Amino acid sequence: MILVCDLSFQCFLYIFVPFFKFLFAVQSQVKPRMPNFISLVDLLPLIPELILFLTLVVAMLADLFVPSNRRNDVLVGISLGGIVLTMLAEMQLYGADYTGFYGTVVADNYSILLELVYLLIGLMTILLSRHYITENEMNFGEYYVLLLSALIGMMLMSSSLELLVIFIGLEIMSISSYILVGMKRKIPESGEAALKYLLLGAFSTGFLLYGISLLYGATGSTYLPDMLQQLRLGAVETPLALAGIALLTIGLSFKVAIVPFHMWTPDVYSGAPTPVTGFLSAAAKAAGFAIMIRILLVGIPLEQVEGWETILGWLAMLTMTIGNLVALQQQNVKRMLAYSSIAHAGYMMVAIAVGTTAAIGSVLFYVLAYAVVSTGAFGILTIRNRGRILETYEDLHGYARTNPMLALGMSLMMLSLIGLPLTGGFVGKLRIFGAALEADWILLTVVAVLNSALSVYYYLQVIACMYLKAGEETSTVVETPPRLASFGVGLTVFATLYLGIFPDDFLLLINESVRSLR
Repeated sequence: MILVCDLSFQCFLYIFVPFFKFLFAVQSQVKPRMPNFISLVDLLPLIPELILFLTLVVAMLADLFVPSNRRNDVLVGISLGGIVLTMLAEMQLYGADYTGFYGTVVADNYSILLELVYLLIGLMTILLSRHYITENEMNFGEYYVLLLSALIGMMLMSSSLELLVIFIGLEIMSISSYILVGMKRKIPESGEAALKYLLLGAFSTGFLLYGISLLYGATGSTYLPDMLQQLRLGAVETPLALAGIALLTIGLSFKVAIVPFHMWTPDVYSGAPTPVTGFLSAAAKAAGFAIMIRILLVGIPLEQVEGWETILGWLAMLTMTIGNLVALQQQNVKRMLAYSSIAHAGYMMVAIAVGTTAAIGSVLFYVLAYAVVSTGAFGILTIRNRGRILETYEDLHGYARTNPMLALGMSLMMLSLIGLPLTGGFVGKLRIFGAALEADWILLTVVAVLNSALSVYYYLQVIACMYLKAGEETSTVVETPPRLASFGVGLTVFATLYLGIFPDDFLLLINESVRSLR
């Protein structure tokens, strides 16, 4: 609890003082862009973060004073209520385009859309966690506080134009995630996964921070609009700037599991509590690609760096191919989905390599569709079958008989990951591949389509195990899953179908968010 309190205090500091660079003269050699004072107007872009932070504080107090027999239900209610209020605040800010702290923090349509995605995934994760943490005797208060803290970090990352504030938000998210991964203290694999995640995460943080420092040396700024101006004037061709861009790309590639910086993913996903795995594969990956778009496609003129887009294209092809090939060999469902998430990171990387406006819009839709599906798939794995945790393909045998509705939901998730029509995955892949083809990336498009076809085998294997293979028991008794978990899975099923059948409304919002990027 002390560690959580310390993390929350740091979160408080990082939200209220994103202008530290001015007070500590990080840019002492650059003429200040504004007077050294702030007003209440500066807090307007941070209203959602403040609401979520107050929710976090209330959850901590409830953990201390609410009786243990009611604690879990109270914390679930507080967390869900805070997330819903935060989502309402985000909707009120949509279109207002507020800026605060001298332009360091913004509430543009791009950041608001992504923050709504994080909050939606957080809400579904809490619904899916209610029964899981009780069955596994996990500490209630710390779990919800850390989940809210990770959400605050993601939101801060997406709403900032300042590399140092983005880095701070990234660390809030990362530190919270490290602890969440190790929450199953009685399971050695959970502690091992948390340690690996921590060590490799710290290693990647070094690359990221060193890249920021080199770019500051090359441009004299860590503020993205100022950086872009200096890089376009010729600084991008200097060895210092090129090294900084390379190190930044490496650090960000680790966060989204791009080959060859993906080795942590299967161990962490398989060792972490299953709701946490879903949260990492959905919200954390979405946050990683959000800042990758903001930094690499908006803050850095990659079109002026000869060969850099080609390198990103090869990384995309390598990532999707290795992810799919290794996923074919897995017998553990969580590890299969881990390698599958690597492959999907490769599909998203296609849009980063292409870099056009259409590509940016397509990857945002794909991030949304994949986040919903991944949360739903891992959510179904949190619900026991005949008292057993679903881990291997064998555990899924006969699942359609004992849990027919959940088996149907899992089948829909797998079909969406394949990219079949009438699902969100189909629309996402169609738009990404179409954007690549439109920009004349023929080889990249062909490789992506072939990899998508390759993934059909291991996704259909999940469906075959549920429907075509009998379980160990011959009982036909239908099991009743937990209500909150069923509601959470139902939300993901509805969202997956809605995104596949009626994508136009979301595509319109995404196009507006892309236009607001700066």
